[in-house]
Amino acid sequence: MPPEGYPPLPGWIEDAYFALEWYLCKQSDRDSFTHHQATELIAEANPDFGDADIDHALEYLLNRGWLYEVDDQLFITELQCAKFDESND
Repeated sequence: MPPEGYPPLPGWIEDAYFALEWYLCKQSDRDSFTHHQATELIAEANPDFGDADIDHALEYLLNRGWLYEVDDQLFITELQCAKFDESND
């Protein structure tokens, strides 16, 4: 589910975003990742994605406000971890 006011993501970009969101929600000591880490996380979760697909997905997420960048670190704009906690109950 997109944050309030955001248009829904295309399915394949949502798959890329989900990998990033899941990673941060499972980390208690991290709230960001590098571009390289994001690329690796997406590739691991989506083995059918090529480098161009991953680059396009990250650019899409950055340009539309789903991610933002500060000092070479990428952050999720509205991290929503509750859906992961609910699925583990």
